Amino acid sequence: MTTTSWQQLISHPSQRDAESAGWRPRFFRPTREEDAELLGRLLRDDPRVQVFDTIDRQLRDLVKTRHPRRTLGDQEIARLVEEHLRGVPRLAYGVWVHYPWSHRLVHLLDEAEFVELRTNRNKYKISAEEQATLAGRRIGVVGLSVGQSVALTIALERSAGELRIADFDDLELSNMNRIRTGVHNLDVPKVVATARDIAELDPFLQVKCFSEGVNPDNLERFLLEGGKLDIAVDECDSLDIKLELRLRARAHRIPVVMDTSDRGLIDVERFDLEPDRPILHGLVGDLRPERIRGLSTEDKVPYVMQIIGQDTLSTRFAATLLEVQQTVSTWPQLGSAVVHGGAAAADTARRIALGEPVRSGRYYVDLEQIISGPEQEPAAAVSATAASAATAASATPPASATPPASAAHAPPRPALAAASLARLPAGEAGAVELDRERLRRLVEAGVAAPSGGNCQPWLWVYEAGRLGLFHDRARSESLADFQGAGGVVALGAAAENVVLAAHREGLSVRVSPFPREGDEDLTAAFEFFGAPVSGAEGHAMDALADAIGLRHTNRRQSGRAALADEHREALAAAVRSVPGADLQLLESPAELEEIAALIGAGDRARLLAQRTHADMMKEIRWTEAEAAARRDGIFVGAFELSPADLAGFRICRDWRTMDLVRRWGGGGALEKAAHKAVAGAMAVALITMPRAGLADYFQGGRALERAWLTATQRGIAVYPMATLPYLFARLVRGGGEGMDPETIEVARALRARYLRLFDVADATAEILLFRLSHADPASTRSLRRPLEEVLVAR
Repeated sequence: MTTTSWQQLISHPSQRDAESAGWRPRFFRPTREEDAELLGRLLRDDPRVQVFDTIDRQLRDLVKTRHPRRTLGDQEIARLVEEHLRGVPRLAYGVWVHYPWSHRLVHLLDEAEFVELRTNRNKYKISAEEQATLAGRRIGVVGLSVGQSVALTIALERSAGELRIADFDDLELSNMNRIRTGVHNLDVPKVVATARDIAELDPFLQVKCFSEGVNPDNLERFLLEGGKLDIAVDECDSLDIKLELRLRARAHRIPVVMDTSDRGLIDVERFDLEPDRPILHGLVGDLRPERIRGLSTEDKVPYVMQIIGQDTLSTRFAATLLEVQQTVSTWPQLGSAVVHGGAAAADTARRIALGEPVRSGRYYVDLEQIISGPEQEPAAAVSATAASAATAASATPPASATPPASAAHAPPRPALAAASLARLPAGEAGAVELDRERLRRLVEAGVAAPSGGNCQPWLWVYEAGRLGLFHDRARSESLADFQGAGGVVALGAAAENVVLAAHREGLSVRVSPFPREGDEDLTAAFEFFGAPVSGAEGHAMDALADAIGLRHTNRRQSGRAALADEHREALAAAVRSVPGADLQLLESPAELEEIAALIGAGDRARLLAQRTHADMMKEIRWTEAEAAARRDGIFVGAFELSPADLAGFRICRDWRTMDLVRRWGGGGALEKAAHKAVAGAMAVALITMPRAGLADYFQGGRALERAWLTATQRGIAVYPMATLPYLFARLVRGGGEGMDPETIEVARALRARYLRLFDVADATAEILLFRLSHADPASTRSLRRPLEEVLVAR
C-alpha cells in the first residue's frame, strides 16, 4: 500500500461524525421488541462492532454476593442463576450497551443489579443506606486535570448519582503525565474523554458535560440546572473563575472542595453551613473576579500565591515556579500527586455529601513529610497533623536573622575603640571641642551615607577632641565583601558627609585615614578647627552638603533617556576631584544590553551559591514592622518589584528551593530584574581607583559620595548594582577563596566579557557599579539606626 493510499483511509478528528464525537452510550433491552430490532440492525449494518458478552459471569457473581454465608459450588451457582433468570434467555437478559466511539457492544446486568454488584465491595465502608443517599447527590467538577481523577474516583465509588464536569480544553500529549486516558483520545475535548471513561466504567451514572468550561454566563446553569449541586469541586486554572465559582456557590450555599496537588492540600469551604464565610478563607480579601479577569498570567501570580499559600509550598514546587516560562512552560503536576489529590478530594466530597462533620479549612496530607524521617526512625505512625507541624518546624529560619559575628571580626567595643583613639599622637593645638548638638549633627550627616545592604558598618567615638570612625566589620562581613573593602567604601562615603557637614557648620576639618598602623578598624580620625589649618580639607565640593539628606537609592523603573552632556561632565568632575578616582560610563544600547546580561548572570550566581545567598537574605527586611524595628538592611518594598516579581523573590528566600534550582541548572528568571533595571538606564557607571588597598577604597568611597550627591542635585536616580565588582575582587585577588567551583567558573566567564566593557586591571579597585536614570520618587527609603547605637561621646 502506498503512502497516498493509506493516508486516504485515515479519519481525522475534523472528519468524525457527531456520533463518534459524543460520550453517551446507547442502551438496548432485547425484552423490548423495538430495542431487539434496533440491536439486530446495529449488528447487521455495522461491521466494526465488537461484542463483549460476560453476562453469565456477572450473574454468577451476583448470586454469590447474595449468599455471603455460603460457599457455593458450581452446580448450585448454576441452579441459582437459572432461578434468577426465570426463563428469560441469557442473550435477552439485562441490557446491551453500545459505545459508539469505540464500537464496543457490551452485555451487562441492568441498572439496579449492575449498581448492586458493582458497589458490593463498598460495604461497609459505605453502607447500603449511605449508598442510596449518595445516589441522590449531585457533584460538579470544574477543571479536568486533577478534576479528572476526582470525577473518576467519585464514579468508582458511586458517591454521586449525577456528575457535572466542565473544561474548555482538548487533551494534549503533555497532559498525559497526570490524566489517565489513552493516546487515542488526543485532541478530544477533556470533558468528552472523561465522560467516556465514566460511561465505560458505569454507563448508568448520569453525566452532564460543559465542554465550554464554566464562565460567568453559564455558571448558574452549572450550579443549578436540573437541581442544585450538593458539592462543587474546583480544579480549574483560571483565577477569576475560582473567585466567581465561590461567590456564586456561597450565594446558593453550596460547599466547595479544592485539591492543589502540592503537599496533599485539600481546601474545604462549607458555604452550606457558613453562608457568610469569606471566600478562600479570606486570603484574597475582597478581591472581585472582574478585577483580575483581564490580567496577564504574570500579573495574576501574586494572587495565585496568596491562594495557595507561598509559605506552605513544597520546596520542589516553589523551585519549579521560578522555572516557569524559562525551562518549563507552566507549573508541574505529577500523576501520583494528582491521583492522590483526586482520591482525597473525592473522599472529602463523599463525607460532606453524607453529612459527616467536615469543617472548613486547609488540610495537608503531605506524603513526603509523613513517609520520611531519619534512618531507623518509624515513620508510619506520623499523622497528617504531625506532618504539618513538622513542616512548620523545619521551615527556613527568618532570612533576616543576623548570624553571630565571628571571633575574628567581633564588633569593636566602645571602650576599646576610645582607648585606640586616645593613643593617637596629640593633635594640633587649636582644635575645636564639639558640643553635643554639633557632634550629633555631624554624625547624623555621616550615617546618612550609603552602605552595602544598608549594613551601616560604623561606630563613631568622640574622645579628647577627636572623632574616630571605626569599622564594625561584623556588620559588613560577607563573602562578596572581599577583605572588608565594601565596608570601607561606606566609611569613606560617611567621612565625605562629615567633612561637608563640618564645612556647613563653619569648621575646618582634617581627615586622617587609617591613622594607627596595624589598626584597620580605626578607619579615620577627624579633627575640627575654627580657622583654616594646614592639611585641612578643601571647600570645592561644599555645595553638595544640601543633598546629604536627599540622597537615597532609587530602584524605580523608567524609560530610557540620554545622559545630558552637562550631567556627564559634572559627574566625572565630582569623581575625579578625588585624586586617582575615575568614572567610566556605558551608554550605547549594545553596551547596556551586555552589562544587563552580565549583572543578571551575577545576580543568578549570587542567589545560587549558598554562602552569598545567605549573605543576601541577611540584608532583607520582609515586613515594614521588621524594617522599623531593626532600622538596617533593605525593606523588600524598596526593590520596587512588580507583584509578580515580589512573589518570585519571596520564593528565593529559602535556600532549599534555590539549591534545587541550582541542581537543575535553572535560574534564568533570576536574571530578569537586572534586564528590567538596565532597560531604563541613561548609563551604567563604574567608579575606580588605580590600586586596591583599603586606603584606596576609603578614598573611592568619598568619590562615590560626591558623584551620588551630584546626581541627587541634578535629579538623577542612582541604583547600586554592586555584585559583580566585589565578586571579581575575591576571584582575582583572593583566588576565589570561599567560592564554590561552579561560581568560580561562572565568575571567570563573566569577567572576560566585563573586561571588554571596562578598562580595569586586576590591581584596580572597582568601587561601585551603578545605574543612572530618570525615575519617579522611590516608594520607600532605607532607615538608619539611632545615634545612641552608633555614637559614643566621652
